[in-house]
Amino acid sequence: MATDRKKRQMPLGLVKIREFNKENLKTCGFQLICHVMQEFKKEQNKLRTYVNEILHSIFFLGIIHEDCLTPVDILNAQNASAEILRQEFPEPFGKYKSHLPKRTPFSILLDIMQLTFGTKENIMNELCSLMKRLKFPYPLDRPANKNQRYYTLESTVICVCSNSRCTSQEYFGASLGCRTEKAKSIMIYSSCLNTWHEYVSYAVMSFQHQTKGDSLQFHESMQCQAYIRDWKENTYKERQPCMNCTRLFSLPEGTEQEHYPYGNCAETECLSKLLINDQFMRENTEIRNYTTDKMDMLKDSTRKLLQEKLASIPSLSYINNDDLLWFNPNKGPS
Repeated sequence: MATDRKKRQMPLGLVKIREFNKENLKTCGFQLICHVMQEFKKEQNKLRTYVNEILHSIFFLGIIHEDCLTPVDILNAQNASAEILRQEFPEPFGKYKSHLPKRTPFSILLDIMQLTFGTKENIMNELCSLMKRLKFPYPLDRPANKNQRYYTLESTVICVCSNSRCTSQEYFGASLGCRTEKAKSIMIYSSCLNTWHEYVSYAVMSFQHQTKGDSLQFHESMQCQAYIRDWKENTYKERQPCMNCTRLFSLPEGTEQEHYPYGNCAETECLSKLLINDQFMRENTEIRNYTTDKMDMLKDSTRKLLQEKLASIPSLSYINNDDLLWFNPNKGPS
């Protein structure tokens, strides 16, 4: 019996990695919440919706962590400000187990940065400055390494796209800031069903469910550039699209290796925003083999996969798999 117990024990090295990852998520989540609350004090009317959403997203990623981290764990319940936060924003505390987030914390942060600083150059400079102040650890050493510092909540890549016919408007996107397979899959499936423009969702789902997917062909006026943060120099540098994005969006062929599933990259989010907001781009984007019947079939398959992932997480016992709910930060307490 003692021998069996010994076999089941986790190796000390993995125990330390798991503990490191847990503390990383708690620390980075708390630091990010403190930052957005400071910004909220300056611009309450503008930022209330974003704070609601980012709190819920952080709490959700915490509860699906293997150690089931609650808002109390992340906020340090001994701190009186935690209860003040709960009173100011009751919805995230009440719905992090029952409602799915529409996007990751860093994606929401990126919207706050755009609202505050406006231009691409200012946003990237301020993001680098913020990451340095928050002292987030380097989130990625080798993409294929499973023993990573998974939970820094930082997206390693951001992307900016625009319509050159209307150069004043830029759209920003972030790669997924969650690096475990389960969390990443949940966010991709959830985004396909309830966040991204239907063309982008269709393309992502078709490549996930088919041997050969159906790509988008944007109008030639679409411009798209991704940037990765150079951690040592603390600056964003241009990055070529990976092969997944080349296939999905007919982008110029890139050289990056494929370590992530379709839908993970920052291009997905910013191109979705472009389609949602730009009528010309919607009307002049071609999507191969698209039909409403095929879209419905892909959604059904994706919903089933999402339900299976959620059902495997005991801490999400309040989520109703038959009627999935998404968190709406604009809705008042109910």
